Amino acid sequence: MLLTRRWPSSLRSGRRTFLGIFLWTSIVLRRPRRAFAQSPTLGPLDAASLATLEAVADSIVPRDQDPGALDAGVPGRILAHLATHPSALTLYRAGLGLLEGLARRAGASSFQALDGPGRERILLSLASGAGDSRGLAQEFFIRVRRDVLAFYWGSVVGQGIVGYRPPVAGYPEYADPPARPRGNGQ
Repeated sequence: MLLTRRWPSSLRSGRRTFLGIFLWTSIVLRRPRRAFAQSPTLGPLDAASLATLEAVADSIVPRDQDPGALDAGVPGRILAHLATHPSALTLYRAGLGLLEGLARRAGASSFQALDGPGRERILLSLASGAGDSRGLAQEFFIRVRRDVLAFYWGSVVGQGIVGYRPPVAGYPEYADPPARPRGNGQ
């Protein structure tokens, strides 16, 4: 026998001792993992562009007697979409920059600082594509309008406004199957 009476009884305990020493060693020798460098922004857009995006979403679906795009979390959904679609992110960055430039030309400090009718005028000028030879303004307007509306009506808030209740599971016609199966002759 390897362990004799000369060895302390704590070394002879077996499984409990082994697990205790293993756990103690793993706690003591555990090293913290290095953190990856993170950008100061929380998403694919900087703070100014995010504020402009929120203003655009609020202009397209404003809050009135019903909740608006901001209440439905549309900017967050758009950010999540942009994080996985680089071409859309490029379009959004260029389009939001264009909006900021148009707002400054209109005399405002930013697009967000404009009132509702001022924002709508600028957005409608994008829709017409006036003064934009590359078509970026019109492409951005079509894309941002589509995204805001799709993410708004796809949200629980948007669906609640029109009284839509999605099915819990499956298709409605299969929720109540017929009592007897249909045969070939029926």
